Amino acid sequence: MTDRYWITFVVVLFCLVGAFDASAGDADPLYRACFGQCKETGCAGETCFPHCKIPLNGSSFDASSFLKEPLYLWLKQVNCLSDCQYHCMVQREKERATNGFGPVKYHGKWPFKRVLGLQEPVSVAFSALNLAMHLHGWLSFFTLIYYKLQSNDDENTCYNYSSLWHIYAFLSINSWLWSAIFHGRDVDLTEKLDYSSAVALLGFSLIVSILRSFSVKNEATRVLVAAPLLAFTVTHILYLNNYQMDYGWNMKVCVVIAISQLLIWSIWAGISRHPSRWKLWTVVIGGGLAMLLEIYDFPPYQGLVDAHALWHATTIPLTYIWWSFIKDDAKIGTSNLSKKDE
Repeated sequence: MTDRYWITFVVVLFCLVGAFDASAGDADPLYRACFGQCKETGCAGETCFPHCKIPLNGSSFDASSFLKEPLYLWLKQVNCLSDCQYHCMVQREKERATNGFGPVKYHGKWPFKRVLGLQEPVSVAFSALNLAMHLHGWLSFFTLIYYKLQSNDDENTCYNYSSLWHIYAFLSINSWLWSAIFHGRDVDLTEKLDYSSAVALLGFSLIVSILRSFSVKNEATRVLVAAPLLAFTVTHILYLNNYQMDYGWNMKVCVVIAISQLLIWSIWAGISRHPSRWKLWTVVIGGGLAMLLEIYDFPPYQGLVDAHALWHATTIPLTYIWWSFIKDDAKIGTSNLSKKDE
């Protein structure tokens, strides 16, 4: 939900822009020659990488030794292939700029300037801020539920959906954590964790939208509703990680989930006349406008800020509004229950 609703709406562009291996840049013969040489020698032009453990005596190159890096270097996200790609890209972009050509994408991504080893530092910062907003929203929700709205004669809260929002908060924080890591260094592992955590959040968000909109409070009914959706979500994640990272199929799945959630929440807000429906509609409309940043894709300004980074920035206030709506819903739900008891 919240900002992650819209990552599904625009996942076509996200997957295509962020994941395809074939782009104008990496199809450039000069770039390919530089990258091929770097894989053989550990040097991109005059820039060499000692951590790649490449033999310098002219002996044959062993691909396995190229990929087996010391653990402490792996933990620092220093990857030989990634370094080769980056420095060959930088050299090629300097040549293109000298000849009056604009930037092109390499391996599906615009050329960014690394800062402190981070590939997309601005996106990392905004992802971290989104994570912080979700953490703040969940902590304030936790305080509200267990210290302000808790029934005096019952240790349990009167709000029927608190456990669902706790799980949602965990998945949101996890998703933005891996988003920050993935933007910091794009390798196969971080890509899979980022995509998997996003899909897990989206699948559960759909479940929450159905359970809350239809006021499903019976545990057995909740299980019946959630089981097939959970099974599909888990199966889809296993498919992406163990069979094929099919970006096209993943796009279709995410778009269907996004449209379903948005329709459910928007229609429910209008039909139920929820007192805080304006907050929900603000998230929906704001997310729709933010989506234009993903559609209007442009090269990073000064090699740092692109449309996707700005999109991450817009989701920060939307996340605050979304958690404000969740807390309002808890207050209203608890108040209604108290009136019924009286």
